[in-house]
Amino acid sequence: MSMSQVHAERAQKTVVGEPEHRTERAERDEGVVEDVRGVENGSAWSALKDAATALQTIQVQDGSVPDEKTRAAELVETIVASIAELAPLFPHDEAYLAASVVDFRRWADEGFGIPDFYDSLVAFHPEQHRVDGLRHLVVFPMYTQNGSRNRHVEALIVEVIWPEFIAALEAGDYGNKLFVSLRLIDFTPGYNTNSAVLFPETVAMREIPTFTWGAIFQDREAARYRRVVRAASEITKLDLPAEAARMLEDQKLAEEVFVMWDIIHDRTHMRGDLPFDPFMIKQRMPYFLYSLEEMRCDMTAFRESVAIQARLQAQDERTPVEEQILEHARLVQYAVIFDRIFRFAITGSRVRNYDGLGGQLPSRGCTSGACCTGPTPHSRSIGAPRSEARVSAPAMARVSAGRATSRPPWSRSGMRSTSCTGSRSIVRRSRTGWPRTSW
Repeated sequence: MSMSQVHAERAQKTVVGEPEHRTERAERDEGVVEDVRGVENGSAWSALKDAATALQTIQVQDGSVPDEKTRAAELVETIVASIAELAPLFPHDEAYLAASVVDFRRWADEGFGIPDFYDSLVAFHPEQHRVDGLRHLVVFPMYTQNGSRNRHVEALIVEVIWPEFIAALEAGDYGNKLFVSLRLIDFTPGYNTNSAVLFPETVAMREIPTFTWGAIFQDREAARYRRVVRAASEITKLDLPAEAARMLEDQKLAEEVFVMWDIIHDRTHMRGDLPFDPFMIKQRMPYFLYSLEEMRCDMTAFRESVAIQARLQAQDERTPVEEQILEHARLVQYAVIFDRIFRFAITGSRVRNYDGLGGQLPSRGCTSGACCTGPTPHSRSIGAPRSEARVSAPAMARVSAGRATSRPPWSRSGMRSTSCTGSRSIVRRSRTGWPRTSW
């Protein structure tokens, strides 16, 4: 099968999660070059994207090019020329793009062995430019998590999502200097997959540097959420609260909700008494442990959003930014619950899918009868009559937050409890005698 056939088959099977529209911003923050807004429609980007895609067809899994080196040299020259043409539109990435050109030329001069883009990687610092609407040109040989296992050259145009209320949160109690929130504008086939992250660990390099950033594509997460939850709520006849329903109709709002969720989630990985290294790229552990760690971080995001809501609602007066934080804190709670119960539990591969397992845990709590009302809640299943039972959204939230009257076995009691700030850590033993992660 040719590479183009593989890409076509992958695209047909994958729920990429692209937004149905992208909102153009009327105003840009200081430092954003206006001409970059339509760069994805220009000839320089098209040439770069086409050359990178063609280069993938002659690369092997480790990124090297064993044959067709003349063809590879021609494609790299096109990539280098296109980067040089586009570079003035990305002045904040000047050092990185210059280093990228050097890395590409060295790779070609050394005969297209396993690529080494260490120098350009350590020069790339998106975490230093978290400006709403700012764009980056990103070109690396890399694999894509939950996507392509091949370390092929991928090219991306991305845009920062960093609204004012997120900047205020990050400057306050939820500091996370490494976190970068992005929107995919255009990309090569490695991202025509389930991948929704850009991690420096995935880049081909000669040694491991100190990583200073990690990026998540919230536009992709938000679009998938809206698609799956809309369909699931129709199938289950779920009465969505008005606020939660509004998020399904507004891509920009959903993106911002996921940014707030993820900035709290991400910092939780580095706080609390953890039973293992949560970063799966650095350490191989039984996949179900990653499921527990991800649930711990998501439930922390839920709990912190509840605390934020309570604190702001208690204030007599609120600034416009605080009003935005309050609105999004409420929506984060809905997003955590419905994303885990619906999208996590039913999408993706059934093989070692730790997110899928993590979604099935709270979903199992609901089907146990704790949050279903109707004549036969325990027999509720796909294909049962729609009139048989109706799922209550608040009850779902109680179950997944560990507050339902009939608690599932992974609830707060008998497990390890850690706070988001790491200021409190209580270890309790489960019935089996070993510490278990709680949220």
